[in-house]
Amino acid sequence: MLSRYTDTNITPVKAPTVASTPPSACADIPLPAVNWQAIGQTAPTPLEGDIDTHSLSTNGVPHADMILVTWTSAEWSALDHVMLNSATPRASDDIAWRQKWFSYFNDNTVNAYSEDSTSDLLFHFQLVGIINALGEQQRVLLVKSQVHLAHPPWIEGLESMLDTLFAHSGAKRIVSTGTAGGGSITDMLGAAIVTNMAKIDLEKPENDTCGYNHQTFRCETWFPSEVLYPSTQQSLMFAMDQVWNTDTIADAIEELNQGLNDDSDEAPDTSNTSASNVAYHYADLINAPLSPENLTHAQIKVAKDQPLLTTDFYYIEETERSSPYCFLEMDDAVIAHQAESAGLEYAFIRNVSDPIVATHTASGEPIPESVRGNWSGIVYSRCGFYSSFNSVLMSWAAIAGSD
Repeated sequence: MLSRYTDTNITPVKAPTVASTPPSACADIPLPAVNWQAIGQTAPTPLEGDIDTHSLSTNGVPHADMILVTWTSAEWSALDHVMLNSATPRASDDIAWRQKWFSYFNDNTVNAYSEDSTSDLLFHFQLVGIINALGEQQRVLLVKSQVHLAHPPWIEGLESMLDTLFAHSGAKRIVSTGTAGGGSITDMLGAAIVTNMAKIDLEKPENDTCGYNHQTFRCETWFPSEVLYPSTQQSLMFAMDQVWNTDTIADAIEELNQGLNDDSDEAPDTSNTSASNVAYHYADLINAPLSPENLTHAQIKVAKDQPLLTTDFYYIEETERSSPYCFLEMDDAVIAHQAESAGLEYAFIRNVSDPIVATHTASGEPIPESVRGNWSGIVYSRCGFYSSFNSVLMSWAAIAGSD
């Protein structure tokens, strides 16, 4: 099942179809072109001409004022669309744009974009200029990470990538953007959330080398500008009911139930009989964060001094805590630790691609964890591409509104 835990490779993501009349007119919904003029702004300027693979092979990555890093294939496509190719719509299965990126390998070599699986690839990158509130161009290094806390080469690989970026780019700030699990029942599907705090909670033995497990980090010297959030939210961001509505939900529930039946047929598990013999319905699965009536407008949330939770396992909140995390993800607290060690400021701008999901059916029966995980993955696979558009736009607004 595709989720923000498994979507670490560079394969295209699945997008939903929407019913229309006639049914044969169904088609994937692309991300829209960005109408920057609607808020009196201009698109980021590609600085590909500043990237010379020959010089980079010895000098590392290009100089930048800020690093903007993302993690999954869905997030990467949204990042490229907003930052480099916003003039035209972006289909979910479009990957031709990747050829304009560059690849950085573990041996410190840089080449034009490569999918070479025989080499240790650390990250892909591009460079853009974003005009800030003072009219100055900020050089922003765009990064698609190929190393992750929850997968080989584990925390050592992630720390190494970050140290490489910090040492070679000269950046003073880093922002991580991407998908996340919801921490509150009030955080709707597609909500974009910003914070400056991160707590780490690791369980995998491969990450036992972490000397800062269970610690919380807070950037005390910087918090992203909020000045452009209202106009960006109102005029540019994506309303999730366009792709998560009565028709697409019915299809998603059918996918869940069919998957349960297939799993039961292929490998019956007497300990999970209740999961394989139950058909789930709209009333069982659609809570407030997934209700289309709550998704007619994009949501932005400023969560200053409210920590996110970083884990190395796929974690879904069951119920809202008395002091909830602002979101759940799988890399950011390592960024906080490494950034503090290197003297960089940091922030995290994520989107809720998989909100808190129901724990009980409409009749009060508990929903098994395996079913909740599958349902969460289905929501991500259908919506993460679109929700990522919102957090990238919020990241742009944070940079463009700064002074």
